[in-house]
Amino acid sequence: MLYKDTYQLKRLETKDLPAVKELFLKVFNKKVSLSYLKNKYGTSYLGLEFICSIAYHDTTPIAFYGAIPQKFSNNEKDIFVAHACDSYTLQAYQGQGLHYQLAKFAYEIMKQNAIKFVYAFHSENTYHSTKKLDWKEYVHMQRFHIKVRTLPIAKVVNKLHLNSLYAPFFRKTAKTESVEKIHTAHKDKFRQRFDANFITYKNSIKEHYFIESHGCILWVKVEAIMLVGLFYAPSAIALQKAINKLKTKAFFLGITELLFQVHPESEMALQLKSIVAPKESWLVGYLSFDPTIPLEDFIFTYSDLDTY
Repeated sequence: MLYKDTYQLKRLETKDLPAVKELFLKVFNKKVSLSYLKNKYGTSYLGLEFICSIAYHDTTPIAFYGAIPQKFSNNEKDIFVAHACDSYTLQAYQGQGLHYQLAKFAYEIMKQNAIKFVYAFHSENTYHSTKKLDWKEYVHMQRFHIKVRTLPIAKVVNKLHLNSLYAPFFRKTAKTESVEKIHTAHKDKFRQRFDANFITYKNSIKEHYFIESHGCILWVKVEAIMLVGLFYAPSAIALQKAINKLKTKAFFLGITELLFQVHPESEMALQLKSIVAPKESWLVGYLSFDPTIPLEDFIFTYSDLDTY
């Protein structure tokens, strides 16, 4: 697609990944590998990949609209949704409507692939940019901080990009019956399909671990602190016991905090509120392509975030 008779807008392909890498460096001064980008956007495990759009000026990449497809399920059916992320335009090309046009272009790709809606965990910048695209507001996530008094070794390890050192202290896999516990709550709600394929996909980007204790199962990753993506607990009392055990482990590993981010109406939030007071987190915004799918039927979790 030609925009303003000057800029070429197209659907992302594997051959465009070096251009995305170049934009990451120019915009954020951040080096990312081609394998990271391929693993993140090449979601072939879903039978659907590359729902992003990119803009070129001649052969120079100048703007990108990133999104990844996700499969959400309830007890009746599966649907595809899209999580918007990593959108940017080179400063010299801002103010020309490229972000808007790339977003609209990506939305057409999504519609053609039966994606029901696109959503994001808003930053201040994305909130304002999506208003121009007629996005709606859904709900604020809630975050729960549990502090651990210990030496901040994990923060040093993270700065040195040595987080893989924690792998021997955790398990990357769990029994099928343990993982299935995570699906026991809110069966009538749509949640991202948490299965072996999804776990493998996430581990191709960052290492994640399972922790089981007192009948609870938690899926976590360690980056300066311990981030809990989602979990199952048979009760708030069991969760408190599991957290106490986790805090002991964090103490010896130099992890100063456990962070949970959950949907405010989820069973997870209800259990956590009996342990620690919540704080307001990201606003979830969305743009629907199918008015028959109400957002009230969805439960989002920290593990839905593209960078989790």
